[in-house]
Amino acid sequence: MTKQLNTRDLTQLTLGIPGFDYRDLYDSRRLNDLMTVFDRSVEQHDPNLFKEIAVYRACGGAGMRPEDISELLVKMAPLVGTFVAKLFNVGDVRDQQIDKIRGEFDSVFTYRTQIVGNLAKLFKGQTIEDWDIAELGAQLDALLAATGRSELYATDPELAVSQLGADFWRLTQNADLSDADIAALKQQVTDSPILSKAVISDGPAAFAAALLDIVRRWSFAAKQVPELQAVVEKWLSFKIAEKTDLDNLVAHASVSQDGYEVWACDEHHHRRRDGFALTDKRFKQRQALYEIDHCIYCHDRDNDSCSKGIKNKKDNTFKANHLGSLMTGCPLEEKISEMHLVKRQGDNIGALAMIIIDNPMCPGTGHRICNDCMRGCIYQKTEAVNIPQIETNVLTDVLFMPWGFEIYSLLTRWNPLNVKRPVALPYNGKNVLVAGMGPAGYTLSHYLLNEGFGVVGIDALKIEPLPLHLTGDRDNVPLPIIDFQALYEDLDKRVMLGFGGVAEYGITVRWDKNFLKVIYLTLLRRSAFKCYGGVRFGGTITIDEAWGLGFDHIAIASGAGKPTVIDLKNNMTRGIRKASDFLMGLQLTGAAKESSLANLQVRMPAGVIGGGLTAIDTATELLAYYPLQVSKITKRYDKLVAKYGEAEVRGRYDKEELEILEEFLAHGRMIEAERARAAAAGETPNFLPFLKQWGGVTMFYRKGIKDSPAYRQNHEEIHEALSEGIYLAEGMSPLEAINDDYGHLKAVRFEKLELQEGRWRTVGEQEVALRGLFIAAGTAPNTIYQSEHPRTFAMEGKFYKRHEPDWLPGKAELVPMADEAQVKVGKPSPFTSYQSEGRYISFYGDNHPVYAGNVVKAMASAKDGYPYIVKLFENEIAKLDAGKQAERDAAWRAMQDKLDELFLAHVVEVNRLTPTIIEVVIKAPAAAKNFEPGQFYRVQNYESLAPVVEGTALAAEGLALTGAWVDKEKGLVSLIALEMGSSSRLCATWKAGDPLVLMGVTGAPTEIPTGKTVLLLGGGLGNAVLFSIGKAMRSAGNKVLYFAGYRNRSDLFKVAEIEEASDVIVWAVDKLPGNEAIPVTRPQDKTFVGNIVEAMIAYAEGQLGDTALKLQDVEHLIVIGSDRMMAAVKAARFGALKPYLKEGHEAVGSINSPMQCMMKGVCAQCMCKHVDPETGEESFMYSCYNQDQALDYVDFPNLNARLRQNTVQEKLSSLWLTYLLESERG
Repeated sequence: MTKQLNTRDLTQLTLGIPGFDYRDLYDSRRLNDLMTVFDRSVEQHDPNLFKEIAVYRACGGAGMRPEDISELLVKMAPLVGTFVAKLFNVGDVRDQQIDKIRGEFDSVFTYRTQIVGNLAKLFKGQTIEDWDIAELGAQLDALLAATGRSELYATDPELAVSQLGADFWRLTQNADLSDADIAALKQQVTDSPILSKAVISDGPAAFAAALLDIVRRWSFAAKQVPELQAVVEKWLSFKIAEKTDLDNLVAHASVSQDGYEVWACDEHHHRRRDGFALTDKRFKQRQALYEIDHCIYCHDRDNDSCSKGIKNKKDNTFKANHLGSLMTGCPLEEKISEMHLVKRQGDNIGALAMIIIDNPMCPGTGHRICNDCMRGCIYQKTEAVNIPQIETNVLTDVLFMPWGFEIYSLLTRWNPLNVKRPVALPYNGKNVLVAGMGPAGYTLSHYLLNEGFGVVGIDALKIEPLPLHLTGDRDNVPLPIIDFQALYEDLDKRVMLGFGGVAEYGITVRWDKNFLKVIYLTLLRRSAFKCYGGVRFGGTITIDEAWGLGFDHIAIASGAGKPTVIDLKNNMTRGIRKASDFLMGLQLTGAAKESSLANLQVRMPAGVIGGGLTAIDTATELLAYYPLQVSKITKRYDKLVAKYGEAEVRGRYDKEELEILEEFLAHGRMIEAERARAAAAGETPNFLPFLKQWGGVTMFYRKGIKDSPAYRQNHEEIHEALSEGIYLAEGMSPLEAINDDYGHLKAVRFEKLELQEGRWRTVGEQEVALRGLFIAAGTAPNTIYQSEHPRTFAMEGKFYKRHEPDWLPGKAELVPMADEAQVKVGKPSPFTSYQSEGRYISFYGDNHPVYAGNVVKAMASAKDGYPYIVKLFENEIAKLDAGKQAERDAAWRAMQDKLDELFLAHVVEVNRLTPTIIEVVIKAPAAAKNFEPGQFYRVQNYESLAPVVEGTALAAEGLALTGAWVDKEKGLVSLIALEMGSSSRLCATWKAGDPLVLMGVTGAPTEIPTGKTVLLLGGGLGNAVLFSIGKAMRSAGNKVLYFAGYRNRSDLFKVAEIEEASDVIVWAVDKLPGNEAIPVTRPQDKTFVGNIVEAMIAYAEGQLGDTALKLQDVEHLIVIGSDRMMAAVKAARFGALKPYLKEGHEAVGSINSPMQCMMKGVCAQCMCKHVDPETGEESFMYSCYNQDQALDYVDFPNLNARLRQNTVQEKLSSLWLTYLLESERG
């Protein structure tokens, strides 16, 4: 959770510009006034510069040379920095930053360039064999002491020596150097016996040269003498940009495994990792300045290829690098070179303003996110400038200033460098629904807000709220944040906000996800922005409903969709997951946190199939997660055994589970022992020897690693991943998953390939022992809306068809595009084919074929696409009456109130129906409105609002629960949960008024035939699903025969609802001690003691007496219950029940696959294996897309196995919850 803030963190901010207060910074009119004050200050400072700015604003850059625009922006940026620093009263802090950065360039980088850089030429042909190194070192020490730098040398030796060398070099460059200039220095030297002997000179110039010679000679020796080499090893002044080995971009060792070779990291270069704290702490200031010094500022000749790409001079097309990737430069065309130059001058605020011109959501880019700019850098044969590190350094240098967050936030709304939109416009009365809050969605939201649109962002993911004092509301401005550290959270402890889409659940802790909170909070503070989680486009809200609510445009930014299913025999074996399932469970559901109740069970050794960055990320996170998993299990197990005894804890497990538990405990104790050893030694634990002993994690790719997308797009990430200890195996294509005796993965059989004559050819097969296999073979775009609502959009392959508007008077005529556009090549064409009554729908990010693939491309789609939306409404906006602004604002507030009422869910009541069954009634009008019988919801509470007991947050995983009943008029949904595991048991702890996330509806409505005899079979909780289905069946003119089966009589609930859903009920209760027949309350109903299949046989044979409905007349059968119950019904229909059932009847089961996202295909945890009963052909169904599946096709043994994928953890978590609740009660 966000840290508890105190009064020093949040305080009323007094602005440094007279006449303005903090509230004004969120008022468009007052921001215009502030721009006027800025303009006056510029005009007073430099009238000629102000004239240039006025001309630039007037033409918007049209007709100006790019070099001239760049020069003007570089001159303007420091003035912006000065003004903003004055506004927030941080001028002294800014001055300190400027002094420090300029001091670094005046010392370290002057020393690097003028002294270290010239040593080879200066001492050409010389050796140090006859040099007295000890004396040389003593002379340097004496110089440091004489000039008062000894203490500095103790803390920062590079800076001390650099200052010394740079000062002496500058003296030698002074042609008019006099005795007076060096008098004080000469006295200091004379006072030193060592120096007085060494520095003998006839005049000032010779004296300065003699001093410089000591530094030069010491520096020359430092490159060759081992003792001195160790001193300067990490000095950036000695760093030389290494040549790029184009044939071997990733240094690695080759290690022989059992029958195949892998890429590995030399063990001396391994980077230890313990858990999910930020793994890359970013460059320190000097490292970032080294990269800036490495830059040659190509913008002054319009050759800044990092931004604009490298082009062929003949035809102006983009060049491809040696790997075949186009060098297009930054997709956003950020003004990189200009930013570097402003940063070099020490002005972080000005540099950030430069970034924000083209990259306003820059917290979402930078280090470990993107590298298109580096690929386009002018340095192609040596190390490129590490631009992402610089960008992130500029951002953090501002964020961690006093009021730094406020400065960034303001610059996204008010930026004199942004000639296109220097000040955010007031609300214009037009409303846009943005479906998806990932990088494309949140970036588009920003641009539209600045253009005056009302923006409502929705996402099917749970999005956590932020505290009201941080966000503000319509009556209260947010409290200003003086210290960004107050918002900052350790990544392994932070609340996983859900905001940011793939940036939240797909990107690992190599990137600082605190930056997502910066973006989220920046948007939430905008009065014309609302954001709702748990709202699924196509389920909770449809296109027509959006128009009805008052939206004028819909923008689809729903990201990637279904993962690719590879051709692998037994590819649904337990132990095999999709990478998206693993990463989402780890980073969104929360398994990566010690405090979480989330269950995500993995075993070693593990393999990853794929060659992209998702595969790389999956491999590194598997390696990091396994120690955390077994450690958490071990600690909880020990506490539970101490509390309840070993027999109670272990008695919950079957034979296989006990074997897995023992495996985890043995490994967990080794991990804990190593953690204790490391703590005593004051070092990071080294888990790699253990992980390798247990088999480690290997990424398998079917071709060469150098052919893989990861290598071609971002080889640096492969280098980083190898350093964490993963293996990479090339030429390995998976053929078959091999099971152990329990049906769990034990090995994978691979086809081995080798590169022969330019082609990868089969050379044999290899079986590899693996207990976990994770598939990262790519994804399709998320076009689920089209699947649910066919004929809404024209499609092109898996994508929506791109359309470019032909702007006609009063409307846009959509023209389908047939070009092969790429980012920065061709037209963006952001429109889908949809047009109705002057309304259009656009699409972005991974939904869009031009921009799919990475975060920054997604953001570029928003930058390139938003002007199209603006143009749709430009005529209406131009006619707005400024005098009616209050009316427009009031209409927006009314719309917000309406949407809050529709989309925000809360608990109405919690009812205990049986000792193990809970009903939760939820107020959620939008979720209730579209419900059809058979559909379901994902329900969970907010982690940020959940109680924390003994360090564990009582936050539920997403539960898939069917609407037992829905009151659409009152907006109520009844959900019934069986208390089986920790998450379902948490339902009983919820209270009336508690906010919840109720995502849905999802799944498919149950098909309701007409005029038939229908058989409903409900087992236990499955009966709750059948309430609404049975009623719908009867309303459609069907006769409903209902068999309701229970394990215990005490499990019976809501009898009246079952009676209302049926014409005839047969109650069945298992033959268990103490069970008696369930009494009937209607004359036509029957009761039976035995299982549900036995009850059907007895009913068919007339053992239960005369019946109004005959089993033989049943034409349609729906069975809902446990997987074993449904499997028993499936089997009995071809056995004991066959004589009593009509030939050719339809049989459907509501399949209870394991589920996570429930967004119809994103994580793929819910995939259910089907086998054609006639041909044996395998296929797969996403159960969260369509839970009702042909009973005869479902592979129930496989379903049962997949439902057991987390049981060791689930059973322990359930008992852990018992322990926590007992502890809470005291």
